[in-house]
Amino acid sequence: MFLSDNSAAPSSCNPSFTRLNRAILVVSCTKKLPLYAAAGAMLQLTPAVAAVTPPNTTSMQQTLTDEPSTTLDPIVVVANQTPTAISDIPATVWYIDEAQVDEAARTGKRLGDFIAQEVPALDFGSGGRTNAGQNLRGRDMQVMIDGVSLNSSRAISRYLDSISMENIASIEVLSGASAVYGGGAIINIKTKKGQAGAPQINTAIQATSGFQDEDDISYKGHVSIGGGTEELTGNLAITYEQTGSFFDGKGRLIVPDITQGSLQDNETVDVLASTQWQIDNNQTLDVSAQYYNSEQDTDNGLKFNLAEALQGAPLDITISDGFKSDRQAETKRQQYNANYHHQDLFGHDVYAQLSHRTEELSFIPFYYGRYFAASEQSTDVTSARLALSKDWTDKLKLTYGIDGYRDDLDSNKMIFDPRTSVATGGLVNEEFAIVGRYPGTKVDSIAGFLQGDYDFSDTLTATAGYRYQRLDNEIDDFVADSVQTETALGLAAGGDAIPGGSNDYNISLFNVGLNYKPTSNRRYFANFSQGFELPDPAKFYGQGQYVKNADNYYELVNGSNVSGTKLDGIKTDSYELGTSFNTTNFAGQLTGYYSVSDGSIDYDRQTLLITQSDNKKRVYGVELKGDYFINDNVSVGGLGHWIESETEVDGDYKDTVVTDTSPSKYSLWTRWEDEMQSVKLQANMMRNVSGYNASTDSTQELDGYTTVDLDYTYYLPSGDFSIGVQNLLDKEYTTIWGQQAQVFYGQAAPASAFDYKGLGRTYTVGYTHRF
Repeated sequence: MFLSDNSAAPSSCNPSFTRLNRAILVVSCTKKLPLYAAAGAMLQLTPAVAAVTPPNTTSMQQTLTDEPSTTLDPIVVVANQTPTAISDIPATVWYIDEAQVDEAARTGKRLGDFIAQEVPALDFGSGGRTNAGQNLRGRDMQVMIDGVSLNSSRAISRYLDSISMENIASIEVLSGASAVYGGGAIINIKTKKGQAGAPQINTAIQATSGFQDEDDISYKGHVSIGGGTEELTGNLAITYEQTGSFFDGKGRLIVPDITQGSLQDNETVDVLASTQWQIDNNQTLDVSAQYYNSEQDTDNGLKFNLAEALQGAPLDITISDGFKSDRQAETKRQQYNANYHHQDLFGHDVYAQLSHRTEELSFIPFYYGRYFAASEQSTDVTSARLALSKDWTDKLKLTYGIDGYRDDLDSNKMIFDPRTSVATGGLVNEEFAIVGRYPGTKVDSIAGFLQGDYDFSDTLTATAGYRYQRLDNEIDDFVADSVQTETALGLAAGGDAIPGGSNDYNISLFNVGLNYKPTSNRRYFANFSQGFELPDPAKFYGQGQYVKNADNYYELVNGSNVSGTKLDGIKTDSYELGTSFNTTNFAGQLTGYYSVSDGSIDYDRQTLLITQSDNKKRVYGVELKGDYFINDNVSVGGLGHWIESETEVDGDYKDTVVTDTSPSKYSLWTRWEDEMQSVKLQANMMRNVSGYNASTDSTQELDGYTTVDLDYTYYLPSGDFSIGVQNLLDKEYTTIWGQQAQVFYGQAAPASAFDYKGLGRTYTVGYTHRF
């Protein structure tokens, strides 16, 4: 949330951080780090102390016979309301630095796929527009950019379709729940800023193809310019990307995602501007603005054999060109953020933040049985936060403050002319009518929080916190979507509105943790934390039972009255035990966890709306990651996540339904690097997972798969040349989301309509240049 340097160093140092390559991090007043020490910092295993030595007192790369260097511990905000060194946080936190992000961007990785390859407990991504089905420790995640949440009252699962990787400075990930922020696991994306001095101009170009046909080509361009004085700096970055058609491991065009939207034939523009003002020795102000637009304009779509189906043939689909629609998938977002810091106001560090986000999310035509339609949802969120921090004694630090937000949601559904859509099998979709999709909602939140850190000794620290939050939820009157649709199609004269209303929630959340560091290179921690989730009110309310009278008018018999049918929030208790360590040539982190929720959510496969259940859900597992450094140039490593997800059914726990579960996963890699070039080979494996479907009293399964990626970079004096090969073995597989979507939407169309394959082998060539 609050911005700070990604490292801690003595105040007299005023360090400058420059990454020459993955092996070497140059700090102007510290010794340069070899590969194994830099990786130790990435795994968050070293204390927040910089070993300050005169420049050039050590060689660029030390031998492994040396003792491990004391490295700079990254400072993050993902677990606290104020910047904190990772080694001081009694929780599982992962940190992805700028060099890793830049390498992934150069070699053609998507943001969601890349983070999953670096963070053990994050499910593998879909490679598309949505992060639906991509859980963190088996539960939904909260995604932030510079501390501003992208989540809203409607869980739309496009949080990672939000920023170009070229604009990312680092990524912080908290695997467990957070009582401080009031939610579950958190991914915080920090953006790049300008640095004082001469103008810094960076450019990048990139092309990707699987060489399947002339449309199988994607390209990207990026330019940024930053600079300024010691008092005022700024940065402006522009990224443009145009994707082509996507093909699977068999060389077949991938099925367009008619549920969440895909990224085939998609144009993305990302403009990010920021400025930082050092007002005086104590005060700083950071202001940023982002415009992000990711819009699909494709000629390929699903063609349904509707004419044959009317004659009794099974409903089927083919992928065909000639697709046209007055509404296609789009993610359009504007976000504004201001952060103020005063480091000595009445003895306190003061952090204040004000942000506003407005976004429109559009979907592509979906087949509803008698017609085709596509929804659009608009969200406006304004949030503010104030935190004060003070060391009251040499052992006790307290952080306290308030935060709040207002979240407004509106939505509609564009119905396409049934005659044209049916005649073309859904290929041509012309606007016919626009009706409401969900009731309008407004959520207001205000919360107070208190966090305390107490040092029992130099090696043992305790952390405890409390958050009290009040939520006010307002729902508009709403005529059910099905009634509005029939009215628009001329099949009804209208219908009664389901009454809206309001209700409120008062939530108390706690956290407590212990952090024990017997040596500078070893840490043990234990943590308990609570999170709270308010299920999607737009999908819960606005449902009703109707009867059509003689006048062809729908009379409301029973509706989900807001005041009479209060949507219960779901509280989750999370426990974890972990350790991290950094020896001469081996660094790693290992955590075991257990979480249990006091309720769960069920989905109606017919209406795609939700119902609430008192059935508890528990998730438990182990996540780990490690790197072993054979010598100065070669390392091997791996990560793993073993997970079990279970939901209470008739008093007994059964495997959670596959649409809401997470599979275990593993990754192995090897890396070779010197001063001039680097090569990384990584294999990623998802295990099979099964789940119990209570509605059908059956067990379903998601099939696992293994993919292999190869990345190569050649370091030039003022740039980098990179080649990335994704899915090196050209494996054909269906993504997690593709398999889950077949269960979610299988009653609406054939399973083949939702069989979203992963990309086959693709090659990316990129060049970056720094002026």
